[in-house]
Amino acid sequence: MEVIGNGQVQVLGMLVSVGKDYRSLIDLGPKGAGNQKVFFKLLDARIIARAIEAIASAGGLRFPHDASRIRLRPRDGSGGEAAREAMAQIGSSLGDETSSSSDNDQIDGDVLLRVARAKEGSVLTLLDSLLPVDWASEGGHSKLYSLALLGNVDIEVDGNVVDYRPVVLFDDVHELEGGQREALYGQLLDRSNRLGRWIAERKEAVPDDELLAGTTDGRDYQLVALEDELSAGSKGGHSPRLERILGGIADSRAQVPLASLGVHEAFTSLLRSVDPIDSSRKSEILNTVFSNLRDLVEKNPQYRSWIPAAEAEFSSPDRMEIACQWRELEIIIERDVRRSPPALFDLDVGFEHATRLASSSTRAAARLFLAKEFGLPYYAGSDALADLSSRNVEQYLGLGGDLFEMMTSAVTQRKRTGAHLSAAEQDQRLRRSSKQLWEAVVRRVAHGPDVLALLHIIADHSRAETFRPTAPYAPGVTGTAIEFYDRELLFARTEHGALGRYERLSRALSSAVANNLLEMSAEPTSTKGRKWSVIYLNRLLCPHFDLPLQRGGFREQPIAKLSRRLELAVQAKGDRPVPDPKESLSLIEGWPK
Repeated sequence: MEVIGNGQVQVLGMLVSVGKDYRSLIDLGPKGAGNQKVFFKLLDARIIARAIEAIASAGGLRFPHDASRIRLRPRDGSGGEAAREAMAQIGSSLGDETSSSSDNDQIDGDVLLRVARAKEGSVLTLLDSLLPVDWASEGGHSKLYSLALLGNVDIEVDGNVVDYRPVVLFDDVHELEGGQREALYGQLLDRSNRLGRWIAERKEAVPDDELLAGTTDGRDYQLVALEDELSAGSKGGHSPRLERILGGIADSRAQVPLASLGVHEAFTSLLRSVDPIDSSRKSEILNTVFSNLRDLVEKNPQYRSWIPAAEAEFSSPDRMEIACQWRELEIIIERDVRRSPPALFDLDVGFEHATRLASSSTRAAARLFLAKEFGLPYYAGSDALADLSSRNVEQYLGLGGDLFEMMTSAVTQRKRTGAHLSAAEQDQRLRRSSKQLWEAVVRRVAHGPDVLALLHIIADHSRAETFRPTAPYAPGVTGTAIEFYDRELLFARTEHGALGRYERLSRALSSAVANNLLEMSAEPTSTKGRKWSVIYLNRLLCPHFDLPLQRGGFREQPIAKLSRRLELAVQAKGDRPVPDPKESLSLIEGWPK
């Protein structure tokens, strides 16, 4: 579908965010079917207001001042009758204002906008009321009349018909309450509606089969898994394709402001930092790592031939690269010692055995270990920035904006000659952003203390598994998993309709996923002969716990144990704003092993 053709707008997008106000209807509004009618009434009002705004914007008019220059003419036939009926229902509670405004069967845009705003205001006034509301006497909409109206009219601006194909764009649909979302889908899947409908929601928050059962992909709807498209070709969770897309957005946004400061390099290239480690520090790190390896070999003499063999093979001019190779060798020995049965004699293990056990994931674990042990910058570069976005463009732009501000501040204050940021500067700022996200959890999401405790459990468990001497899940663990078929237990209800024994875990997990703090796989992952539903931390939560950014590493937990740990963690930690990575939750008395 071409949005612009021959220099003219052809598709008219009307963006309606459903992330605010609507959930309040569940708590404060009427019960049962009445709640759905008030929900449709408020949504109809906002769809119409956004439609008038979009028409004005596409036609170069001022909104709302020029709304009277817009008219909607019902088409001939049954579609036009549907539009007239919809307009009658929309304006029914405001007397004859809409009908008296019609001239030759046209609907005045200014009057329509006033009708929409009056309806929206009436609902919001009731929600804000300090006195009990008699909801039974309040009118509502039995369906979304705005869809029938906008799909069956011709649009005129200053008396001239404009050929716009309207498309209603619903954003943040996952933030609706379950019944509201289901009601909205029921309206949008009605094929009698003659305008385009576009729905955006997080895939992991709303499983594909939850609302689309009984409908046909490609006929009733077309599902586009944007996250899957962006992550195509990813390896270990890092997607070069996503990095290119996000980097392109950042470079485009930063180009003009940087040029105004005399900086003519791309934003992402300015993140390729100069090595911040001086020569003496490198030597100190290399000597310490080699000393630790030699002590380990003295305790396990069967590996004594590995040191001279490695010295002959490790020929990089970069001492930090050699330190990483030595650290990887230490991990390999720790792993092999625990794997091999005790021997009566210390038979020499050939160095070719180390070559077979080495891998890119073990090398990545060695880099992470070095960063933690020596306080080296780890979270830096355009690739790290893309990974920290957790496939969320808004999160990426927030992080990129912080780094961009550091660049421009340094240039304008002449703290340096260029705008490049060192790895240490990037690492420090991104760790700060990670801590800020942890601090915001309690006040930002529903069931905040429970969500914070759940995140702390997963992060604490991941940290303990990541930094085991053998690095068994190299480069590290960044999530947990529950049995795929146990997910039903999370939402099992009692005979009275209340959530069952896992109520706290169910609510915390649902809130964390809906708010993009956890990513829960929709498809099962098979390991150890069983199927698991993997739950990963949002990547931006990882720096506060020194965790890697790759996906793939997780440690499964029985749902009963995870639930018990959550109960204990909530009791022990309360609503403290941010956990201390140095405090292990496993020290809590009664913690299940």
